[in-house]
Amino acid sequence: MNGLAQITIDGQSVVLKFGLPALRQIVRSYTTTEMLVGDEYSELGITHILFAGYENGCAMENKVSAIPFKKFYEYVEQVDDEAVKQEIIGAMRAFEESKAVRDHLAKKKMPEATSPSTSTQ
Repeated sequence: MNGLAQITIDGQSVVLKFGLPALRQIVRSYTTTEMLVGDEYSELGITHILFAGYENGCAMENKVSAIPFKKFYEYVEQVDDEAVKQEIIGAMRAFEESKAVRDHLAKKKMPEATSPSTSTQ
């Protein structure tokens, strides 16, 4: 629920924070890339999510992000490695269970309210 996860890229432990800034970045990415294949995240979608969490984690710690997007892409391509796979699963679980994502999805599912006096939205 706190939106925190940790992965290892190039032997470096990386903190991911899935909060509102990360969600905004992911939503911007979604409009320009194919984030889903059917009901599952694509490799590129996972990469965008992890990278957004990384950049938000850096912002949370007041650090400049130093790992390029390309490294996250290469990391996700290593999904055949069981340790990497487990880190990705944990990070995606932290993303999906984060308050920012749950609040965003709850708003998306709620029908727009109509004004009782004018029946307009």
